[in-house]
Amino acid sequence: MVLIILGILASVAVVRYNNLEDTSKQVAIDSAISDLNGRESLTWANQNISTTGYNDDQEVLDVFDYNLGSHYTWTVPPDKFGGTLEFKGSSVAINRTPSTAAQPAFWGR
Repeated sequence: MVLIILGILASVAVVRYNNLEDTSKQVAIDSAISDLNGRESLTWANQNISTTGYNDDQEVLDVFDYNLGSHYTWTVPPDKFGGTLEFKGSSVAINRTPSTAAQPAFWGR
């Protein structure tokens, strides 16, 4: 009887562990998206306060840094409309709303 209970508890623990791993990968991707939004805002602001001011979204993209670290890979390279980001085997398509003179671009799922 005790072995049966331990077997049931072990099977529940394995399922929870797998869910925890998937959840942590999704949280890591959400953190990367947040990082992209912060970088986007800073790059856009620097463009706005430059001597030439904001001209178009492409100027922001030309100086934008997409490198998020060694654990992240762009499986579809980022462009002005987004890309596909992978973190340790979990891939997510990320959208980008282009910037305007009034607001920076926004990255999201």
